[in-house]
Amino acid sequence: MSNLAKFSVFGTRPQNSIFMPQVPFNLRNDCRLGQWKVGEEDYRGKEFEISIIKVAQFFGNLGKITNSFWLQVWFVAAPGCDILPKNTVCLTYLKKRSIAQFSQKVTELMEKREPALGIFKGSFLKHNGDKGDYYSVAWDWRERETDEEIKQLEHIADFMANNPKMIDLSVNLIPIDGMSPDEIELLMSSAKASELESSAFVNGR
Repeated sequence: MSNLAKFSVFGTRPQNSIFMPQVPFNLRNDCRLGQWKVGEEDYRGKEFEISIIKVAQFFGNLGKITNSFWLQVWFVAAPGCDILPKNTVCLTYLKKRSIAQFSQKVTELMEKREPALGIFKGSFLKHNGDKGDYYSVAWDWRERETDEEIKQLEHIADFMANNPKMIDLSVNLIPIDGMSPDEIELLMSSAKASELESSAFVNGR
């Protein structure tokens, strides 16, 4: 009797529920080209629709950006989104203007409803800066419309009820949720002083 049906190296993903991979599926926003991408050059398009399941604030260095605020966004692609794995926990990071635009949208929505009950659409907004054109992430929101979208929300609620550990071990950022403004200001001052000290050391060699 063949054992092929039982053969598995990477395990199996659950059916009709949310899948949490050991390493989060990381989607990056390329603010030079205005596209979502996986890795360095796997471009996935200019917009997507998602269900957001968690957000968290951080401070630190990510990529070439140093001493900056970051918003960590955990999400699941909406049923109609075909550029990402279905019902899979994904992750992206927002910075600067993208954080402001996201926060404004959420603040407006919270007056009437829980924003996470609906579908967010992330697309790119073009700006002109001193160093040329660049893009930030703009956000729209809508109610769930299809049976599949409503069913996904039930799957998300079941998944979140188990208090899943959503941690990105690939970055070294400082969590700032719960910090007071004074504590955040002290953290920024300390990081800036450390950066100046490192720069002076390098220039003095």
